[in-house]
Amino acid sequence: MTVARESAATGAPHTTAGRPDTAENRPAVTRFTPLTFICVGVALASGLALGLPLPAVLAAASALVLALVGAAVALARHHPYARLGGANVVTLIRLTVVAFLLAVLFAGGGHPVAVIAVSIVALSLDGVDGYLARRQGLSSRFGAGFDMEVDSAFALVLALLAGLGPAGPLAIVLGLPRYLFGAAALAYPWLNGSTAPRYSRKVICVLQLIALIALQLPVLPAPAAIAIVIVTAGLLAWSFGVDIRELRQNADASARPALIRLGQALLTVLILAIVWQVAGGAEALDILLTANPWWLLAAVVLLVTHTVLSALRWRVTAAPLGIDLTGAHAIREYFLAQLVNTTLPGGVVGDAARAARTRHQASLSRSVGAVVVERGVGQVALLTVFAVAFVATLLAPGGIDWPAPLGAGISAALLALTAAALVLLLRLRFAPPAPESRLGRVVEGTRRSLAAPGVLPAQLLLSGGATVCILAAFACCAAAVGAPLPLGAVFAVVPLVLFAMVLPISVGGWGVREGAAVALLPLAALTTAQAFATSAAFGLMALVASLPGLALVWTRRRTLETTP
Repeated sequence: MTVARESAATGAPHTTAGRPDTAENRPAVTRFTPLTFICVGVALASGLALGLPLPAVLAAASALVLALVGAAVALARHHPYARLGGANVVTLIRLTVVAFLLAVLFAGGGHPVAVIAVSIVALSLDGVDGYLARRQGLSSRFGAGFDMEVDSAFALVLALLAGLGPAGPLAIVLGLPRYLFGAAALAYPWLNGSTAPRYSRKVICVLQLIALIALQLPVLPAPAAIAIVIVTAGLLAWSFGVDIRELRQNADASARPALIRLGQALLTVLILAIVWQVAGGAEALDILLTANPWWLLAAVVLLVTHTVLSALRWRVTAAPLGIDLTGAHAIREYFLAQLVNTTLPGGVVGDAARAARTRHQASLSRSVGAVVVERGVGQVALLTVFAVAFVATLLAPGGIDWPAPLGAGISAALLALTAAALVLLLRLRFAPPAPESRLGRVVEGTRRSLAAPGVLPAQLLLSGGATVCILAAFACCAAAVGAPLPLGAVFAVVPLVLFAMVLPISVGGWGVREGAAVALLPLAALTTAQAFATSAAFGLMALVASLPGLALVWTRRRTLETTP
């Protein structure tokens, strides 16, 4: 990565010097070599002196050797000076500290006093290297990159150690931003641009390391530790967000959709990390690993059936708009759309693509309209089932014990939606929009796709079947993890969990679905871990059920390759 962020608190400039003459920097490389042996020796001695197991110390020393070999290669290529410089020596010391912390991690953690002490030393040295490089006139591309990678490794190892402490696995989030940014830059090259120096960036990087050191305290209460993680993660997200915004502004306009998808992916990881911590992710994982495979297979069959019924509903909806789809073609396109929706941020990219691929039979607006109406009919069917079940469980004795605030909120929302629907119908009946207006064309297209002879009964039948299939699939996932849901919960609580997936803020609904499940499924007497496991199982089975889309992609490519 050619990069875009300054190293923590150093302010060392990122030079753009080309590859130096090997003869000129050979003395620096020669001096670097004995220092690497000293670093490895110090790491081994300090780990053994602390009483760490020999395998853990040797594993950390091996990682250090690999890092030093890579650093030596980069030194020869990107350090255009004969002198090694005090800055690089300081960074080597900090890398040795990282290796020591890695040995502690491999040993299973512990030794908080030693970890905190050496971490404070490493943090104190951070900034010294940049000062020395500038004072000695030895700033280089190698030095800036070396310092940044050591800072990133330091933060990651501290975050992994903090994950063993009171904050739990949620703390690992604080060590990932630099690496997630680097991974994103591989997919979106515009992230490799340069950004202007920013003092707040340095401050937040230092605060990140201070927070990670504080999380090593075993006496820190869990709520305080989680609060530290959330606040620090928010600061890091803001800092990286500012940089990404600047990079996008420097790139072309096509970077904006990529920026949105990147944000959705990062938000998905953050939400899942929080839900994992709150719901007892380790217990949920144990439950998931022991899930009944036959119930999971039943869920996959039901989800495949749901996709087929939805595809046929799309075919019925599109026909009155002049889009003639065969059943097989509609099913192939729908599976492909489901695969894209399940694996990409936003949850609607696949639907947009199937609309675009059918525009040759009609205008693009009609193709989009058919997809929108079809998806809307499906959501209305699910909402109707939920509304009826909610009222039934609210009134029936021995039904679900809805908390008063939640019950009142849902009742108010359903009444508001009913009133809005009635107002809209009256508005369209007595004051319809002008036929040539955009709204008028939308209303006319919707009317045609719903009111054509035989269309509405077919839509109701297919939507009812699709709704039952998706709810039954979720119930099968609950049964698979040993937490069967009562019938009332399947029709009154599960729809609320599924509605959360409509929010276009994550990848395939992950994170928001799990959060909703953990919040709502305890109403059906599930533990938070069982709720998390049920939702995760549903997400995984939905991914498996969409895999026929891969076969369709492969078949289409083979067809294109063999067509003369």
